[in-house]
Amino acid sequence: MSLLLVADIGGTNGRFGLVEFDAENMRTNGQINYTAERQITLKCAEHADMATMIKACCAQFGIDVPAYGCLAIAGPIENGQASMTNLNWKFSIEGLRDQLGMKTLHVINDFASLAYAVPFLRENELVTLYESNKSSPDAPIVVMGPGTGFGMAALVPNRDNWKIIPTEGGHASFAPTNEKELAIKSFLLKEQNHVSVENILSGGGLVTLYRALAHIAGVDAKPYTPADVSAKGLNDEDALCREAVLTFCDVLGEVAGDKALSVGARGGVVIGGGVTPKLVGLLPESHFLERYKNKGPMAGYVSDISIRLIVNDKAALVGSAAWLIHNTPELKTR
Repeated sequence: MSLLLVADIGGTNGRFGLVEFDAENMRTNGQINYTAERQITLKCAEHADMATMIKACCAQFGIDVPAYGCLAIAGPIENGQASMTNLNWKFSIEGLRDQLGMKTLHVINDFASLAYAVPFLRENELVTLYESNKSSPDAPIVVMGPGTGFGMAALVPNRDNWKIIPTEGGHASFAPTNEKELAIKSFLLKEQNHVSVENILSGGGLVTLYRALAHIAGVDAKPYTPADVSAKGLNDEDALCREAVLTFCDVLGEVAGDKALSVGARGGVVIGGGVTPKLVGLLPESHFLERYKNKGPMAGYVSDISIRLIVNDKAALVGSAAWLIHNTPELKTR
């Protein structure tokens, strides 16, 4: 039995977990546990750097730093160097591994980790938003998610494993499909030269939609936060907030269909991120599904593709564990 350290580290919090990996059980029964039964969350601001936070995490767990680990981080990884987008933390992956005395350390992008989790999530960690019995298990899956930004990746079957294809799909242009959305884009183009999907489908995008709708209605926008717009819209406490969250759902459906077509995601569409689970109760009231299928001659194509929603907010830990196990040969042969 080996303890594997997995983590999902953003600009504010570092979520850590310990996974108990039984190589013998995996070889004998093909059964692997990807779930971190022990989990803790630390504040990044309370630690000087990544190594310090990992040591503090292990101290709280009451263990030495495990030999094997995988960190999912909110930031780019290039040529063995990792940078945290919203923290002044930069480190060499090899240097961090040696500093911590680990045998193997993987560092991957946080959305790549979320995407990689999808094939390994338990049934109760996903909710079906739209069911089709024609989805293919041998075809690509597109994973997308509105959160602080808008992440997108493709999962492609690769023999007995999955290959992640990271993308910058969130920065594709926002494409309005009705007069209201044209007016929203026109409003935003007065403030910026390019309006992206992420400008609409993100936490900040909720506020953007609210401000644009207030402008269109000829009223002053209030200084709402994303949480304000979401809560007031869900509780029907503010008509413009309500319209903003419904418009958000409409655009999400449109974009989900676009991405399914672009990737050829006959294996399914999976939505993650921190925003959508909070709004899922409004999807039936919105035009989410209608807009998803609104693809002209390709309406039948997307109608054959199921949509699922990740409801496990620690899914990235599952993805980190799966990535570590499937990409560390010695774990499977020990």
